[in-house]
Amino acid sequence: MSLPACQSAEPNRLSLDPAEPDDLPGIAALAESIWWRCYPPIIGSAQVHYMLGRGYALPALREAQQNGTRFSLLRIVGVPIGFSAWRHESDMAFLDKLYLDPSFHGKGLGHWLIDASCRQMAVEGLDQVRLRVNRHNHPAIRAYERAGFFVSGSDCQPIGKGFVMDDYLMYRTGILGLLLD
Repeated sequence: MSLPACQSAEPNRLSLDPAEPDDLPGIAALAESIWWRCYPPIIGSAQVHYMLGRGYALPALREAQQNGTRFSLLRIVGVPIGFSAWRHESDMAFLDKLYLDPSFHGKGLGHWLIDASCRQMAVEGLDQVRLRVNRHNHPAIRAYERAGFFVSGSDCQPIGKGFVMDDYLMYRTGILGLLLD
């Protein structure tokens, strides 16, 4: 089963479009902007700099896409304002990245992005999705909980240079039901 080229909330207004390799520089730029606006109070500037280079620089994004990670761009009236990235992981999906420009927080777009991303997974026959979220990123945790995710545990992993990812592990089941909406 293949995913339609565009999932729209309103025609020509809000869309989640599969990203092509040529879209990766725009995703890297979005990540840079979003991370510097959101994450220094949570993990500090030094770790933001490290993580952007490690996971959001163009070579890292290209490698992830070549290894099967599916990137999608959230656009409003054609302008990119967020993105998601997920991959198959055994019998479920792993939502690796989901970011929205903070100018658009609190407007229901984050929830729409989560559900639209989960619909992409469901089209592939997956009914469960897991993710990691920083334990101190309270707005993101609340957004995921409102979207049907639950905390199933925590994990603190060293990622190099003395930094750690101190995360909650979250799951959502029943995403195949999104295809009925």
